[in-house]
Amino acid sequence: MFFIGICPPHPLEKQIHGIKEEFHQKYGVKGGFRSKAHITLQMPFNLAINKEEEFISALNDILTEKKPFGIQLKDFGKFEPRVIFIDVRENDKLESLQKSVAQFMKRFQVFNSTHKNNGFTPHITIAFRDLKKPTFYKIWNEVKDRDFKETFEANSITVFKHNGKSWDIFKEIKLDNT
Repeated sequence: MFFIGICPPHPLEKQIHGIKEEFHQKYGVKGGFRSKAHITLQMPFNLAINKEEEFISALNDILTEKKPFGIQLKDFGKFEPRVIFIDVRENDKLESLQKSVAQFMKRFQVFNSTHKNNGFTPHITIAFRDLKKPTFYKIWNEVKDRDFKETFEANSITVFKHNGKSWDIFKEIKLDNT
């Protein structure tokens, strides 16, 4: 299993990890630790081992024409009652990149570019999976009015691969890698 995302730089990733750790300490939730902080561009998908090299090479080719761009994170959001996340401000370049990735995925017969037809809602998950309804509402009440405002430059995408327990970085591909 693989998925594709954009990761914030290390200092910001560490700050987001601290938020996940805060809610792990208070409420025991740990689903957010299965992968490092990221904005998902492509939901998890299967890829045959003999296709991995071809896939990465072809993905690299489509990213050569994409330029780095800024991303703004602002406050918190939710997919009630199971997911709490850091919200990503609307961004035409991010939308364009995600559409390019979704189109690219069709070449490899991967068609799940939108989850349950909800479209693309960019975000960075901080709690999910093991988040029960009562805990969801407790965490949401803590973050709904909390300020969070950060920006970073998206200059690469990351392909993650599942190791059976969590998601590891498989390959990082720079944007505008000419």
